[in-house]
Amino acid sequence: MNKHGARLLAAFAFTAFAAPAFAYCEDGHWVKSVSSDGEIVVLEDGSVWQVDGVDAIYSALWLPTTNIVACDDKLINTDDGETVEATRIR
Repeated sequence: MNKHGARLLAAFAFTAFAAPAFAYCEDGHWVKSVSSDGEIVVLEDGSVWQVDGVDAIYSALWLPTTNIVACDDKLINTDDGETVEATRIR
């Protein structure tokens, strides 16, 4: 590998590993209610989440008491491992 290739590799490694993006996640939540189309999920703490339309087909099937991990940009159903892209709106 020449010097230029080595520098590119080093720059890539630094960018990829030096400043990773971490999402904040919080477990211990469960579903209080889900809209019939699956686009709105309300958790037991009163937080309201808008689910991406593409993923709403999955969240529409979630039942009250479904265990959830809530992250900055997604909800994870820990009962069956489904993940939906979501934004907290309240």
